Amino acid sequence: NCTEPPLTSVRQPIEEMGRRMTQLLLDEIAGRAPGDERPSEVLPTELVVRDSS
Repeated sequence: NCTEPPLTSVRQPIEEMGRRMTQLLLDEIAGRAPGDERPSEVLPTELVVRDSS
């Protein structure tokens, strides 16, 4: 660990975020995006509890 105490953090699905963002962009380029409203999506995250909390 680089900090003392080890810090609590949030783990995010980075690879899935990249996949979804790419798909949304490709859909928009291809004209398959819904109207003027940008789609919103919430992916699961995980709280990693360490000694700082």
